[in-house]
Amino acid sequence: MHPDMHLYTEQHRATELRAEVTRWRLHRDCRRELPPRWAAGVTALGWTLVSAGLRLISLPQRPPVHRSALR
Repeated sequence: MHPDMHLYTEQHRATELRAEVTRWRLHRDCRRELPPRWAAGVTALGWTLVSAGLRLISLPQRPPVHRSALR
């Protein structure tokens, strides 16, 4: 492909991508609404559950039991 033709196609594609990004941003901004009052509580509960789960995963390990202690 001729370098000038390659440059033209890349510039055209960049223009298309910029237009698509603009459409997505406008669409996203139109959908954006204020969250309900209980959303903050749900978020806090979610993070509390995540924190509790992480604590359960990182519980200290019990020391290994030696075979001589079992006899």
